Amino acid sequence: MKTKKTLLLNAAILLIVITFNVVISCNKKFDTPPIYIPPNITANTTIAALKAVHTSGHADSIETDAIIAGVVIANDSSGNFYKQIIIQDSTAGIAVSIDDNNLYTSFPIGRKVYVQLNGLYINDDGGLIYLGTSPDAGGRLTGIPSRLKDKYLIKGELHIPIIPADVTVQDLKSDNDKYAYTLIRLNNFEVKTTDTAKTYANAVNKTDASITVKNCAGDTMVVRSSGYAAFAGINVPNGNGSLTAVYVYYKSAYNSRITPQIMIRDTADMQFAGTRCGGNVPPANGALISIKELRAMYNGSDIKLGAYKIGGVVISDADNKNVSNGSVVLQDGDRGISVYFGGTVTYNIGDSIVLDVNNDSLINYRGSLEIKTPYGTAKPTAVATGIPVFPKETTIQQLKDSLSNVEFTLVKIKGATASGSTTYSGSQMLTDASGNITLYTSPSAAFAGSNLPGSANDWTGYGSFYNATPQFQIRNISDVAGAMVVSPTGGSDLLISEYVEGSSNNKYLEIYNAGAAAADLSKYHIKLYTNGHDAAHGADNSGRLDSVSGTASLAPGALLVFSTTAASLTLPAGVVAYPTSVCNFNGNDAITLEKNGVVIDVFGDVGTDPGTSWTIAGNSKAATDKTVRRKTGIIQGNTDWTSSAANEWIVIISINDVSDLGIR
Repeated sequence: MKTKKTLLLNAAILLIVITFNVVISCNKKFDTPPIYIPPNITANTTIAALKAVHTSGHADSIETDAIIAGVVIANDSSGNFYKQIIIQDSTAGIAVSIDDNNLYTSFPIGRKVYVQLNGLYINDDGGLIYLGTSPDAGGRLTGIPSRLKDKYLIKGELHIPIIPADVTVQDLKSDNDKYAYTLIRLNNFEVKTTDTAKTYANAVNKTDASITVKNCAGDTMVVRSSGYAAFAGINVPNGNGSLTAVYVYYKSAYNSRITPQIMIRDTADMQFAGTRCGGNVPPANGALISIKELRAMYNGSDIKLGAYKIGGVVISDADNKNVSNGSVVLQDGDRGISVYFGGTVTYNIGDSIVLDVNNDSLINYRGSLEIKTPYGTAKPTAVATGIPVFPKETTIQQLKDSLSNVEFTLVKIKGATASGSTTYSGSQMLTDASGNITLYTSPSAAFAGSNLPGSANDWTGYGSFYNATPQFQIRNISDVAGAMVVSPTGGSDLLISEYVEGSSNNKYLEIYNAGAAAADLSKYHIKLYTNGHDAAHGADNSGRLDSVSGTASLAPGALLVFSTTAASLTLPAGVVAYPTSVCNFNGNDAITLEKNGVVIDVFGDVGTDPGTSWTIAGNSKAATDKTVRRKTGIIQGNTDWTSSAANEWIVIISINDVSDLGIR
């Protein structure tokens, strides 16, 4: 059994006054916080001096008014460190054991902490020295009780940068005590080939694991990770680069043999993206994973994400402002997530984006999961626009019961009634036969001042948590069925269903019969208006559908495809394109579809020159070198181009895509 003795720091140590020369650096992201008032306390000894008077293997009580100060270099944010924080000053590092969870909220990395030592104990575990309170029967110190942590730990400044010490393996092995519990960096390292298929630890059985990293000279180091770490189940990266970590070691009580090892704070510490020793190149941009897989990585603590990408379709509406400023909501399959970029977000509903989440944080924000990107992260360009996401019908009770899984996914609640205030603004109540849920609308939303409907309606939107309270919010007023413009059951007619502006002369136009009866094609014309002119281009009969196609009528649900005379792309089997000069369009030209001389549908705005291209679904270059398809739910032409362009089309980014031409 380990013995216990009283530790009296000598007077010389107590006279040491520590001054930390630090540069406080903060990237301002939010409004200016209240003026920081530093605590009225000063360190009077160093961490190195404290550790120097400890006797190995003994639990020593501290009964003098000694104070140390250090900056937090590790905490329990990812779960790889448990119920402890690691602090270091300019002389050494030490662990502080605290019997509490979520320590990272009070002691984030970069916070200066003053430790009032009187009443605490100091001991070592396998040679690593740490602080705590009274020892148990085996001499191991217990953590500082939660109720007492503010007595012993005084919180200081935030955002103090800690620059890791660039070291070699030999440096660490030759001076274990100097580097113990300090932040170090190994450069030009990679995971040993035999470990490249491993995960950091065993996330299923919650068991710790080790992987070996090496440099090109063959020097090795062990990386130890907890099975409870949020990143335990993530595959280790297979490139070469820098590794930032906390140096730890274990000294055997049997033969005093020292085993050096390191612990990362999160996956961002392992920046292995370069070429491996021997010239092998790892995947350049990381693996694409689903939002469902990403959400599964969260185990109760905020984590930094590794080299992954996610893809999703935007379901939030930035224009109508019923979404947190700087945020966008993405859905991928049956899972969704909120992404915080900060600044101004301009994505439109239906934009498809691929986001590189390497070094982003997966956090719990007011009860819901959120990806938080580092300040200044560039917002990726949409790879497609106008992609439909169809809401899943649900009841309010079903939504609440499954909200942890389906938050931030599009749902429809049928036959629900809103109550509370007379307008949408703030928290109201939405009720259906199964129960009720908070209906939240930001006071800044474009429709916040609109009157709530007084009758039962169908409501489309997404759910989330506000702390522990489930809530539901719509994107815009059109998400309430009573406010939507619904296509009539009768009267559907021909419409423009696809537009292809490809390379060279590869230009095509598709017409669809959305009506219930055969259409007499002699009554219909397509006309081309070039460069903002308000007069049609070409002879009148060049666009009369029966003349161009040689067909008298078009059956319900059937399609016609037209093209330039020189179009040469291979169309889907059985599809024939009829040449017409109307297809000699460019991205800034307008097209009309007329019936008996009356315009019933448009592509573009006659008399307007948009420059080089029409803006469609938020894409300012949608009509040049792209394919644009009408959403399948559209069954009636629209002569309001502004409305049509914003809501009715899907933009395909790739050039010469005719894979759906003649098919609907």
